[in-house]
Amino acid sequence: MVIAVEPKMGHASVETAVDPRAAPRQTLLEVTYARLDALGVGARGVLDLPARVVLLCENEARVENAEGSCEFWPKLFQESQQGESAISRIRDGKNGNATKPTGTHTGASLVYPDATLVTIESTGGGIIAVLRALEKMSLARREKNQASDATRFPFVQIRVCASTEDARAVFPGWHHSFVKSLALDEYEFVEDAWLLRIASQANIACVTLGKALGEATDAGAITQKLSELGATTPDDPFPTLQHLMGVLRNTEGPPTLGEFLDVYDAPLDVDLDSENVWPAPPLLRF
Repeated sequence: MVIAVEPKMGHASVETAVDPRAAPRQTLLEVTYARLDALGVGARGVLDLPARVVLLCENEARVENAEGSCEFWPKLFQESQQGESAISRIRDGKNGNATKPTGTHTGASLVYPDATLVTIESTGGGIIAVLRALEKMSLARREKNQASDATRFPFVQIRVCASTEDARAVFPGWHHSFVKSLALDEYEFVEDAWLLRIASQANIACVTLGKALGEATDAGAITQKLSELGATTPDDPFPTLQHLMGVLRNTEGPPTLGEFLDVYDAPLDVDLDSENVWPAPPLLRF
């Protein structure tokens, strides 16, 4: 706090001045973004950068095809566009130089009988908007405390296996497919030592599939690659259903959707060093 002492009627009076660091000001990050914009560099901030997320979902009911998933995800993307647009307008009331147009989502939903592996590619803001919409639907389902309409929210729980920022999109569009796998009546949780291995295997397999689809010469080749997906043995590229359900059964597994949003979407409640030390307050005049 700056204290100014001025003589007044033969006595010293003490007046409290406003700390210049308490006045609104730009952070170093904001100044850097402004310089990048002036240079025409492009995207600024994680909300505009391309990103990818891999979700592991437990199906509410056993399925034998991917028809329900085919309807669910495109509709969800459409409904989340309004939230995505709001996120992209946070800075200065404008969208900035988005790397990917608002509302564009690529990836795939790979449906197992009892689980679904979903890869979503978009901007950081676009993905957060989708995850927010999923969390809202999940909370609504819990409040009703009853089975939800499968066309609205067909999952019991969702976990985030992988999240990558500044990642180039590898899928040529949005795809869906049923994965041939062995379903059981009961599933046991996998040991903690296997959690990271299975989550990493799912992430790598999804990215590899996206690259393969992107290299396909025509729609027929893409359809064939998707129809050949199977996960019946541990040697297959994609994790088996037993492994995926084992991850879902382990309480120490990947973060749930709510836990992920609490970390990556909740407002900061910490005092950042950059805000405390930069820009430096003006020099005091004596």
